[in-house]
Amino acid sequence: MRRFTLLIFSSIVTAGTLSASSLFLPTGQPEFDFIYDRLERTETFSSDRFDYQLWPYSFGSISQAGPFQSWQKSNNRTLNLFAFVSEDFGAKENKRSTSYERFRAGITGRPSDRLFFYSNFILDEQLAGDSSYSGKEWRGFAGKVENAFARIEFENFDLMLGRFASPWGIRRSFIFSSDRPLDGFSYRYRWGKLTLSYRLARLDALSPEIDSVSQIENRYYAAHRLDLHLSNKLRVGLFETVLFGGAGRQIDLYYLNPILFYHGAQLNDGSNDNTAVGFDFTYKPKVGWKIYGQLMIDDLQIDREIQGDQEPDEYALLGGIYLSDLWQGLDFQAEYSRVTNRTFNQMLLRNRYLFDNKLIGSALENDYDLTELSIKKWFSNQTLVVGNFSYYRKGEGSIHDEWTQPWTEIVGDYSEPFPTGNVKHTTTVSLQLKTFINTFGYLDCEAGSLWIGGQSQLFVNFRLSAFLLESLSIN
Repeated sequence: MRRFTLLIFSSIVTAGTLSASSLFLPTGQPEFDFIYDRLERTETFSSDRFDYQLWPYSFGSISQAGPFQSWQKSNNRTLNLFAFVSEDFGAKENKRSTSYERFRAGITGRPSDRLFFYSNFILDEQLAGDSSYSGKEWRGFAGKVENAFARIEFENFDLMLGRFASPWGIRRSFIFSSDRPLDGFSYRYRWGKLTLSYRLARLDALSPEIDSVSQIENRYYAAHRLDLHLSNKLRVGLFETVLFGGAGRQIDLYYLNPILFYHGAQLNDGSNDNTAVGFDFTYKPKVGWKIYGQLMIDDLQIDREIQGDQEPDEYALLGGIYLSDLWQGLDFQAEYSRVTNRTFNQMLLRNRYLFDNKLIGSALENDYDLTELSIKKWFSNQTLVVGNFSYYRKGEGSIHDEWTQPWTEIVGDYSEPFPTGNVKHTTTVSLQLKTFINTFGYLDCEAGSLWIGGQSQLFVNFRLSAFLLESLSIN
């Protein structure tokens, strides 16, 4: 097996040519996310079948990478070294201000035209103070390897191995979050108008010391999807996910099958795993317009034969519109998202859609809805000013709640309001500036006011980072 793996790797490194300009920037880091802001706008003007719904992007195919475009010139004779030093400052009216430092450093390279790798570590002062963090600390900083992946490309097939984040479908995907790197692999195959994608990740295990289980329970996450480009204007994607594990349990072979219906497999096998299905779409009715959405169904009751069928539907949905260049670089974006109570939760702790005590996808929690409006003014590819408005309603439910079944405690129909219980209302209005400072810095500054329960509060947040990029010859 080891010889076979070495043979495959050697064939990749020595294989024929692709464009050496392709570059893959990880998601979740603010400096790179600003590049993705630009690409989100670029997508509205496109009329092709590029897989914008599958991240990270191949920058050599669709856009220059801003101050990081020098990495696109890399070849098998150079390594790219980088470092980021950033300061995050936040202040709210009548509250103590906060300030956190972060340091990132890493390396990228391209041993061959088909193979690209990226790796970095992070020292994070804010993460060290996070109650959900269970790793080591050093002088007030939490440290970890943030990303470490290799990307292998062929004409219609690509494979990613290692630790990385890769949203699916829409930018704020409920399936995978842009700032939640997971260990595992993913691949996709393009066949005309179709794209088949698969991802497998190992999650954090439950332990007797922390999670009150009798023995260590392994946890895994698998997902597959099929995207169909019905035209250059309309794309529809279908997906299924499964979270599985248990004491001594290893990866089941049927969850490695990208064309198998996972929910049916786990029912026939008698496994108590947590599956979800859904779809997303992108529609571009005219140049500069994009309408998009995603629906993820965690549990949907179709029958009404027994009292257990009174369980409320559990789902997450998001819909949005992006209108570009309404007037000289002025864009408008609106989104509405909604996640019902108990979504992503389950009676077994190992089957909750959590990694490191946080949601795997981009939902804020469950039992909430959020309306967001943004007016964006692009002064150049390097500078963006955004006016933001949001209205957030949060009920009492939580992904961390103990699983309950109140519908089994009554006879007859069961219903509950949305959001549930005592609802918290938050309204936010702000003005934000994002800009690169030449080729060595980045600034993200936001100031505004928020209203919680009728009480207003002024706030200001800013991030200032400096970065160093250097190519090193290895000849």
